[in-house]
Amino acid sequence: MRILRKLGASSVVYLCALRGVAAQIVGEQNATLAFKVVSGGNDNYFLRDNLTSAQLLLTSANSTSAARRLVVALPAGNSGALTYFLPKNDSSNTVADSAGGGSNSTTTSALNVTLVEGSFKSTTTDYFNVGVQADLAFDRNATLGVTIIGAVRAMRDYVEGNGVMHEIFNYTLASYNNTSLRLHRQWINTTSPDSSTYKGADLYLTVPSGSSAQLAVTPGNNGTWTPPTVDIVVPDGGQGSTVRIAVVTNETSLPGLDTQRLFLPENTNGSQALQTALKGLASGETEAAKQISFLTYTDKFTAGGWRFLTYFGRDSLIALRLLMPTLTSEAIESALGAVIERTNSTGALCHEETIGDYASYVNIQNNRSDLGNQPFYDYKMIDTDLLLLPAMSHYFLDLPQGSDRANLFFNRSATLQNGTYAEILNRTIFYNLERATPFAQSPNVSNLIGLRPGQPVGNWRDSNEGLGFGFYPFDVNTALVPASLRATQALLESGVLNLRELNASAVADVARVWEAEAPKLFEVTVAREEAEARLKNFVRAANLSESLLGSFSNSSGSTASASAGSGNVSFYALSLKEDGSPVEVLNSDMGFNLVYGANLSREFLQHVVDALQPYPRGLLTNIGMVVANPAYDSNMTLIDVLNRAAYHGTVVWSFQQGLMASGLARQLGFCSSNTSSVDANPAPSGSPAPEWCADTAFVQSVRDAQTRLWTAIRGAEDEIYSEVWSYDFDNATNSFSVADLASLSPSGTESDAIQLWSYGFLGLVDPSGNSTHST
Repeated sequence: MRILRKLGASSVVYLCALRGVAAQIVGEQNATLAFKVVSGGNDNYFLRDNLTSAQLLLTSANSTSAARRLVVALPAGNSGALTYFLPKNDSSNTVADSAGGGSNSTTTSALNVTLVEGSFKSTTTDYFNVGVQADLAFDRNATLGVTIIGAVRAMRDYVEGNGVMHEIFNYTLASYNNTSLRLHRQWINTTSPDSSTYKGADLYLTVPSGSSAQLAVTPGNNGTWTPPTVDIVVPDGGQGSTVRIAVVTNETSLPGLDTQRLFLPENTNGSQALQTALKGLASGETEAAKQISFLTYTDKFTAGGWRFLTYFGRDSLIALRLLMPTLTSEAIESALGAVIERTNSTGALCHEETIGDYASYVNIQNNRSDLGNQPFYDYKMIDTDLLLLPAMSHYFLDLPQGSDRANLFFNRSATLQNGTYAEILNRTIFYNLERATPFAQSPNVSNLIGLRPGQPVGNWRDSNEGLGFGFYPFDVNTALVPASLRATQALLESGVLNLRELNASAVADVARVWEAEAPKLFEVTVAREEAEARLKNFVRAANLSESLLGSFSNSSGSTASASAGSGNVSFYALSLKEDGSPVEVLNSDMGFNLVYGANLSREFLQHVVDALQPYPRGLLTNIGMVVANPAYDSNMTLIDVLNRAAYHGTVVWSFQQGLMASGLARQLGFCSSNTSSVDANPAPSGSPAPEWCADTAFVQSVRDAQTRLWTAIRGAEDEIYSEVWSYDFDNATNSFSVADLASLSPSGTESDAIQLWSYGFLGLVDPSGNSTHST
């Protein structure tokens, strides 16, 4: 369950105590954002004001875990702190393990720690540090468990890495007494504390005036190798026992985009669907608008909180594509510019930016300690490179926000490297074309775009297991390569791009081969009898009910699990292995083709219709669309690899539902202007309506699939702005309910409470014209 609650902004005067300078007033708090989200058994508090932006996560009071986890994450340097509070009277190993390695063990002496209403606010301390503080109420004695201070990435590594942390991230006990404690992390690469460039982070525990709590601190006897013992001592009953926690850093805070700068005003000219979608966004009356505003900044978008409060290129570009019709030019160009700024010398685009203290650690690991804490840019993904041109084409050619802005944008000089945006973009255009040309000349498996040498990941599924141990991803090769080529063609034909050495018709020829030939290589066909046998085996292995396999008919009267014209089951493979053999996993990645594809065949749409039927025959449950279904796979080991506890298994990713919903509206819009699409979706240049538009019964089957999808989406409406969720199955009712992934994942992988690309739903309305948000 995901619960949203607005927090009132308080007007508080803050003091800044700089080294050698008397405390001085720096101004009243200007809390432009303050809200709370309850998700995955955690209370998440968010704040942005004129000093900082921060998220604070605290284990919910109704959790059965013995430990109480607290996370503070700041986009400034992607810095923060992670700590666990344990019940003092139970020091068993079980509790200690539950505080770090993802175990869900419980004890009878559960500790309750709650955040005092209205106490979460920004603060400043010595050495130019800025951060947040909050008062925590304890109901019994507690002790401080595992604590990590500094890099959010180090915190994430610990939580999802079975409790492993490099000793380079150890903190020191800087000062303490029975009412205050300071734990300090000095950055790996730093300078004198007297310098304005001094870098570090601190966690403070203090007993505020009027609290009955006390601190009992015993220093470790082996430097940073043995942490101090820190006990929080409260009187019987815990009445009035509060402790103030503060987490601060002197990394530079980022200027954010508020909702008025992010979204178009409600009176913007456009369709009724656009008017509906815009309601309450720019004004901030819609909670979801404030939530995504927290993730957006003037120089980049961040991917999600708490685990990904930094730049991710793929996330930015997919979120941008779904939200673009509702966004201002400033917001769109902030996202596009961030991608271009981080392009490397070959034209490849950055997947993830590592900044702050963790950048120093990565540089050391790469034998480049000479780089200090210079940002590290990760280019291992193969899909990010292909998402930029389609976004730019849509902005400059299809949307009114991009009208007459191309020259100004392309002539902008980059700040993170030398050159104009046009000069940098040229590298990406030729880089993508060079990779695509071999397949156009000889369309065979070996000329598809596979994972980079030595890398187990390459697309959004972000793991070898997520791809079913495949090498050539379906989405990259059937959707994104041709989409990037078609976008390049359109920008050349329109004159927005002027590259003398590049001919638009030649680019179109390359795209045409990819569109016609690549999907064929991913085609999977399973004989009907064999498919039924595999389904029954899967149901048993997944502890589901065979009653879920009841017949299901589409609007044309044929069994939806059978491909058109035969009794066999056909679908597109999740990926191909290096030898071209398919990973026979039904999957949701056709949504990329629907959103980005210009020339989809009737056969392709039939596969979409077939996939959008009830799970396990298809992908739809009553709580959403799962992203992978190994029920038809002859490799039965993938049933366990891609199960409901796997990050990219039989789980629901919200942005994938958004892609599928947006893409269906787009494709149906090619047949009729009477559509529920918020976006502007002009037909491919010079192309008539697709031939399947003339088949009324077939179009209706697509509309029926769209309706089924939205029914599934509405079944977990409270979750749609979070990252991912799993399911529990009730055999008595044959129904699914939302389950927290972290409670199932053996590695402790959890879902972010707010995730950038999940807010793509703000740019959508359902087939009845209703938005997914309310004011």
